[in-house]
Amino acid sequence: MSKESHTKTVRKHKKGKKPPIVCVSCGEDDEIVIEMHHVDGRNNSDLVKPLCKNCHTKITAEQNKLSPKIRSSKASLQNKRAFNIISIGALLRLLGDRLINLGMEMTTNA
Repeated sequence: MSKESHTKTVRKHKKGKKPPIVCVSCGEDDEIVIEMHHVDGRNNSDLVKPLCKNCHTKITAEQNKLSPKIRSSKASLQNKRAFNIISIGALLRLLGDRLINLGMEMTTNA
């Protein structure tokens, strides 16, 4: 999300208008590319977060490294926890990369 786009979103939010849905990882705000990601897998939870197609694909790829049996709603509690940890870890990896890049941009623009 560009600085200008971010500023507009903040202004709308302050005026009481509903802000647009954005990717929780990268800030992409083009509604055409936003998808709802099932945090614990589609079969395990209704908890969803907006992600752009690019970020969604990266996180889902990590989740899909586990077998369908481990990802299923009938999996053992230990497997469900492992799946949850992997899902959150994949999201945190993306967020960490974004934060590092932002920090580097800030130091070069100072």
